[in-house]
Amino acid sequence: MNQFLCNSTRVALFICLFSAANAFQAFKIDKRNYRCCRESICQLHAKSQSANRARHVIDGIECLEVTLDIDTIGTVTILEATAGSQEDLVNMALEDEIEEQSQKLTSGDPYGAVLWPAASAVSEYLLKNTGEGPYPLKGLTVLELGAGTGLVSISAALGGAKRVIATDYEDIPLALLSYAAKNLNPTSALPIETIETSNLDMCEYDDPLPEADIVVCADVMYEPKTGKAVAVRVVEALERGSRVLVGDSPGRAGRPAFMEELRRLGVADAAFVEKVGRTCSGPRHELICGKESRSVSETPEELEVAVMDLLPDR
Repeated sequence: MNQFLCNSTRVALFICLFSAANAFQAFKIDKRNYRCCRESICQLHAKSQSANRARHVIDGIECLEVTLDIDTIGTVTILEATAGSQEDLVNMALEDEIEEQSQKLTSGDPYGAVLWPAASAVSEYLLKNTGEGPYPLKGLTVLELGAGTGLVSISAALGGAKRVIATDYEDIPLALLSYAAKNLNPTSALPIETIETSNLDMCEYDDPLPEADIVVCADVMYEPKTGKAVAVRVVEALERGSRVLVGDSPGRAGRPAFMEELRRLGVADAAFVEKVGRTCSGPRHELICGKESRSVSETPEELEVAVMDLLPDR
């Protein structure tokens, strides 16, 4: 009897181990299905926000149209990555970091493929505080650093700028920007040739900034390194005779480093002024935007965005 019980126990144990091994193997095989399931959950969470938004696929990145009302010029449409594409971009970035041990995300930029609050605040500030009439930027060249989805650049072009240079260190955001500029905004008011795109890494100080009357950047100080880089580029632009606008949403980790470096470089009187902006809506990957972030809400809400406006000495 005891021998029978012992054998039965062994059989039962073997069955349990066999089942567990199969389950573990199935988990490994279905890892991709897990990711797809997670994407589906993210998409369902944002379904009410994106169900009626047109979709586009740009260089393999699925995107949704986002249309905003910008004072002075009216509606502007940009593209941002869907929840599923954000997941892909995050995975690409993490794989690059592990495999190449590089600070630069050479295959996917999860941050530049979605909209952030400072872009609309900087766009409206630029248009309201430069010139007059429906084309307040007429005759000016505008350079945007870390353009991302390109709201500021497209707004500047619609505001009459004779030339807009949109730069980013990643190709993907520039591809989304170019497509939106050429296909989703009124071409009668936005000649295709007005906006140029170019790769530029702000942290590579040996690469000089292109010449421009106004240099703008919005929500690029995600870490101390980029905050310091923005300060270096601000001083470079000021010394060359450019006006500079910097926009920053609450909680960016790079702002203290930006202010410290700016003062070290001799711009002692620089200060941010809080302007009324608005949050962004739509899905955000948890590694792109943490749960405590104030930048995103289910529907757009008022949000104080810091804006700095610096004029050259000459």
